[in-house]
Amino acid sequence: MIPEDVIAEILRRTDIVELIGAHLPLRAAGRTHKGLCPFHTEKTPSFVVNPERQIFHCFGCGEGGDAITFLMKHERLGFREAVRFLAERAGVSLPTTRGAGPGETDARLPLLEIQRLAVEHFRGNLAAGEGAPARSYLAQRGVTPEIVERFQLGYALASWDALLRVLKKKGYPDKILEAAGLSVPRQSGSGYYDRFRNRLMIPIWDASGKAIAFGGRALEPKEVKYLNSPETPLYRKGAHLYGLNLAARAIRERKTVIVVEGYFDAITLHAHGFDHAVAALGTALTTDQARLLGRYAETVVLLFDPDSPGIGAARRSLEHLINVDLNWRIVLLSDGLDPDAFVRTHGAAAFQAALDGAQDLVEFFLDRRVTGLDLTDPVERARAVDGLLEVVGLIDSPVRREGYVQRIARRGAISDRTLLEAVAQRRARIGRQDAKAAPVSPPTAPPTAEEQLVLIGLRDPTHRERIAAALAPEEIRDPILQRIFVEFVRGGAPERRDGGARPMSLQPPEVQRRLASLWAASGEGQLFAAGDTAVGRVVEDCLGRIAARRAGSQRRILRQALEAADRQGDPERVLKLLAEHPSVKGGDKTA
Repeated sequence: MIPEDVIAEILRRTDIVELIGAHLPLRAAGRTHKGLCPFHTEKTPSFVVNPERQIFHCFGCGEGGDAITFLMKHERLGFREAVRFLAERAGVSLPTTRGAGPGETDARLPLLEIQRLAVEHFRGNLAAGEGAPARSYLAQRGVTPEIVERFQLGYALASWDALLRVLKKKGYPDKILEAAGLSVPRQSGSGYYDRFRNRLMIPIWDASGKAIAFGGRALEPKEVKYLNSPETPLYRKGAHLYGLNLAARAIRERKTVIVVEGYFDAITLHAHGFDHAVAALGTALTTDQARLLGRYAETVVLLFDPDSPGIGAARRSLEHLINVDLNWRIVLLSDGLDPDAFVRTHGAAAFQAALDGAQDLVEFFLDRRVTGLDLTDPVERARAVDGLLEVVGLIDSPVRREGYVQRIARRGAISDRTLLEAVAQRRARIGRQDAKAAPVSPPTAPPTAEEQLVLIGLRDPTHRERIAAALAPEEIRDPILQRIFVEFVRGGAPERRDGGARPMSLQPPEVQRRLASLWAASGEGQLFAAGDTAVGRVVEDCLGRIAARRAGSQRRILRQALEAADRQGDPERVLKLLAEHPSVKGGDKTA
């Protein structure tokens, strides 16, 4: 297990606003930051990040926790993976200890280490004498040593088991190496051989920069041009984007990302200053990939070839991506060149000019190269508009759909109303319904006396001892709140001995959510801003209410006992109960 004090130090050095802000837009709102919750669909921001407490909380769905919890939920990392990522980011060394954190299996850890070792092996091969064919290929494509280093390019030897021998010496069994996608079982006989042989090796990383797979470019014309890793527990092709870890900062700064198809398209664009480019790993952009980009960018520029297959691919991509709320732009490059060849042939300035001429969705679907129709002819213009309405009809958001319709109306010289009616008919025909608005959350109930006492006990050491002594755990009816009280208020201060916060992510999920809710309570600031005397009055008022409830409960129990004794004709029992509880004579006349 990673020691708690190490985890606390990692969290202390982590700016949670900066971390979460790298994944979704946040805006300052007083002492906190707000944004749309990434864990449920909403239109009004209810997701709050508190930099003072270093926690996040969503008032809509109830999710909450610290920086580790956010990475586990948002990036689907295991506990140790999330801690390791934040440790590297914060410059904290982790002890080499065994054991898994809460909610994590160790299944991914050896696979990640194997991929890392493979990257080192391939890079070493490229630099050595046997890497000459790959170095020659890179030189022909104009790839500089700096770009080779940045993209960690390597070379797989023309050997059946060069990588296998290296990894097996490290103690990894065949089945693990096969699961990592680096070896293949022999069809005849026993044993395995390397999946990649005599190929230029291109590591594929996840968004945090860990190698998870490879693309291998053939160096012999007779071989299949590209051989890619199969899907593994680490790698799902439609969920990752090549180069995102390298491009993320530039994408966030520009709020724009360029999406290309191939590895070398992205590599060449980075080499020529377009460091906000990523590749879709040889496939059409998937919805998962588009949503991943939405964490970093507002505008997505898709590059396609202007030939018929390229235009067809563009149309199909946009039809299934149109419901992802991004500003889609399309570039059709001239001369039938892919981005890599276009930049190397025409230069960076020409490529920038192509980007500047990017079309929006309406312009693209009305482009004569796409429709084959002449918009100056009324009949052909109507046919082009009709085809575009089929696409716009797929948009579920009424607001976005109407915005597109207005743009089509201006371009096609047709009334908005006519187009809206046409779209409505198409949607009814294909059975699509408008996206439902997120349900309105019920009004928040005022905090109970127990919640206020636990909140004050968490926050204020001055009153913690008084609360811990006066409040019995069984008087807190909510089991999660009771656990927080016992562990954090009665059992020990919520702060560590070194003054740092105790890691929230070490708690069960339901406790994390409730703790985050308490810290993010809307009345917290006003309560403590009123001063210690006012807080003390709240403590005494809450304890008084609980004491009154306790006394009332005791009187009800006593009354039931007295009634039972009276029914049984046991006057001695009645007198004994009254003697044991003399206050009841004046306090409850019904007894």
